[in-house]
Amino acid sequence: MTIKDSSESKDINKAAKILKKGGVVIFPTDTVYGIGCRYDNHQAIGRIHKIKGTPDSQNFPILISDLKQIESLVEINDLTEGLVSRFWPGALTIILKSVSSDQKIGLRMPNSKITKELIKKVGVPIIGTSANFHGDNSPTKFEDLDPKFIKLADYVIEGDCSYGVESTIVDVTEGEMKVIRLGALRLHFDKFQRKRSR
Repeated sequence: MTIKDSSESKDINKAAKILKKGGVVIFPTDTVYGIGCRYDNHQAIGRIHKIKGTPDSQNFPILISDLKQIESLVEINDLTEGLVSRFWPGALTIILKSVSSDQKIGLRMPNSKITKELIKKVGVPIIGTSANFHGDNSPTKFEDLDPKFIKLADYVIEGDCSYGVESTIVDVTEGEMKVIRLGALRLHFDKFQRKRSR
């Protein structure tokens, strides 16, 4: 284990403890820097809404580290399974129907060692929305983070965002793919769509 790995592990452990207690943490993903909390802590989610300045009605994506975590959250169909097997872990956010309500939930399994390890340490999925004030550009490097934004969180993990572009978002709640945003998977996803349409 290198010194960097040891330092990274300590950061993840500290961040996980903060999240377990209901805190808010900034962390790198494979796409952009994110800010998050436990997905089931409504008070912490409300705090992130206030930090970012987003409407309370806006749902944040949920990040998972294990496919088992998806089953208790959303309804799964053949299309979902195809997308998951092709693009996860990776930069695809899939909007699905919740199993417990009429709400839609955006889910993603990031291709990031730091993020997945953080989720595993917390023990439950976490919120993962971009670490920026509403309307600002999403930060792709630690240096891009707004110092004022950093002060509003409880902890920050430094690291690299391999894609440096926001995730592609698709809605499959009606049984077909509706592209909400073409992001990091633009080229690969275009090929996937063409293959399915043949």
